This record gives sequence, C-alpha cells and structure tokens, in this order.
Amino acid sequence: MSSQFDAHQLREVMKSFYTLSGIRFVLFDANYREVLSYPERDCEFCEIMKSNPKTRKKCSYADKRNCQKCEQENRLVLYSCHAGLVEAVIPLHENEKIVGFVMFGQITDNPDKTALYNKALLFADMYELDSKKLVSSIDSISYKNSEEILAAAKIMEACTSYIIYKELITPESNKIFETAKNYIENHLGDNLGIDELCSALGIGRTRLYEIFRNELKMGISKYILRRRMHKAKSLLKNSDLSIHQIAECVGFTDYNYFSRVYKKTYGKSPKNYRKKHN
Repeated sequence: MSSQFDAHQLREVMKSFYTLSGIRFVLFDANYREVLSYPERDCEFCEIMKSNPKTRKKCSYADKRNCQKCEQENRLVLYSCHAGLVEAVIPLHENEKIVGFVMFGQITDNPDKTALYNKALLFADMYELDSKKLVSSIDSISYKNSEEILAAAKIMEACTSYIIYKELITPESNKIFETAKNYIENHLGDNLGIDELCSALGIGRTRLYEIFRNELKMGISKYILRRRMHKAKSLLKNSDLSIHQIAECVGFTDYNYFSRVYKKTYGKSPKNYRKKHN
C-alpha cells in the first residue's frame, strides 16, 4: 500500500523524540522500506556494518523480519538485532489497516559492552571489516536501562497516535476511496457505471476494485446499490417527494424494479415503509 508522508512535520516529531530520549527514530512504509529517520545517519557502528553488502543485507533482513512480526502480532515488538543492539518497532494504523511502522534503536541495554566488542571482532573477521574502527565505534553506542527503554517505547507509541491523528501519513488508496465515495454520493441519481467512475477518478478498473475490496470487503456495484437504498430510505422518511420521484433520485427509471429491490433490502415495500414512518 503506498502512502503520502508529510516529511517536514514527521521530522519534527522524530527530532522531538530524539531530543528527549537520545534514541534514533525511523519510519518505514507498509512494505518495510525506510522512509525517514532522525538522525538521518545511522550510528557509527551501524554505518560500518552497512558498508559491507553482506552485513547490510543482514541489517535489512532484521528490519523486515521484525516489522513482519509486529504486523502479525499487531503490537510493539522489542528485540535485539543480529549485531546485538536493542530496537523496537510499532505498527501505524489507519482505519484498522497498517500503513507503516515506527522504529527506534541502535542502543544497548547492557552497561558492560564486552559482548558487543566480541561480536564486533567476530563480524570483522567473518566479513573483512576494519576491526579497529568497528570496535572503537561501539563506544558511541548509547546505553539505556530497561526502564528507560520501556519509557521510550511508551513515548513512541504516543507518537504513532499523534502521527495518525494529525494525518501526517495518508494512504493513497484512502484518498482515492474518499473521492470515489463523494463522487458516488453526488451522482446517485445518474446512470452511474464503473467506466464512468474510473474516468472521473482517473484510475483503472483493477485498481478501483482493489481499493473497494480492501476498504469495504464488497464490490463497487453492491456499494452503489447500498447507498442508493440508504438515500431512498431517508427520502421516504424525511421528504414529500412521491415514490416515483424518489426512485428517479436514486437512479432507478423503473418504479416496479425499484420497489422490488427496496423490499429485498429492507423487508418492506417503499409504500409500506413510508406509511409506517409517517
């Protein structure tokens, strides 16, 4: 799912988180690709690790694997990456769909960095990295105790709510869906077909079907019919229009067909529904 990002405001949120916690903040899209981060550069240790294609691949795999775990379990996931650094990832939800992930990391929860030094020497030997640079870079890795890490996770969780509330991430399909809904609502009385809708929105049939299927779990024609019936019911209850006029208002030229569809939908004919509610 592709999304639009308000990069400027997102960076401000990330910067505030970093200023408060001293922990790097990263945003991934729904396809597990890094979109933004603050600070923009990895810590020195991770930069060296990612300078090698093989270790860079391990880093990318670790990010993707834990985003997927986060998606499957639909919760915050705290973990140690393949290099032994502590990271956390949280899903970003929009209308109950995951539209991205936020992650913090590149820290250690152990004040004794001996294990990291040993691991660095092992990586340097296995992947022909500069052992001196890699080992010395460990000194710059921030230490946070478990209480501080959990507090940072709570704050990051609050950041995700703020990001969604302020609409700093907007799924592209949501915008198309909202435009489609508005167009349908304003043209219920017309001979509204899929081709006309696609032309008005400037997208293809397959993409439109996919969006409606993802958003509503139903086809477009069924949705249009549902909206027509809903509007007809409202007009029967709240207007003085004749039933023939109401049928035309919601796109039916055949009064008898309109009555049959209405009765099938609501269990009463339009005439009986109006009688009961007036």
